[in-house]
Parts: sequence; C-alpha cells; structure tokens
Amino acid sequence: MISPIATSNSHLVANENKKYSEGIKPKDTPEVEDKATQIKESMKNGTYRVDIQKTSEKMALNLLNL
Repeated sequence: MISPIATSNSHLVANENKKYSEGIKPKDTPEVEDKATQIKESMKNGTYRVDIQKTSEKMALNLLNL
C-alpha cells in the first residue's frame, strides 16, 4: 500500500539532519582562531608561505567539480 508523502519518512530526515549538524563545529572555535592568528602573524613577519602544490590541486579539483 502507498503511504502519504512526508508522513512515514519525516522522522528519518530529522534524524539525518541531526547527525549532520552534530558533526559541524562553529567557525569561532579556539582552534580556528589560533590558526587564523598564526597565519596573520606569519604574514606580518613575512614568513607565510603558500603550498603551491596543495593549492593548485584543490583549485583543479574544484574546477572539475570533484
């Protein structure tokens, strides 16, 4: 028998959304702030270096939608 739309599966969607949101960290965590501070300081003293290999790979994958 066919069940009405969005009645029997709505709890599954809610559970999946909960699982997904539990794995997400807010952007203002101390680790992110520390990383940003380190980058900012290294840019100030001229010691910040970009990993060209890593950056180009990420850009290529992004362009290829992979």
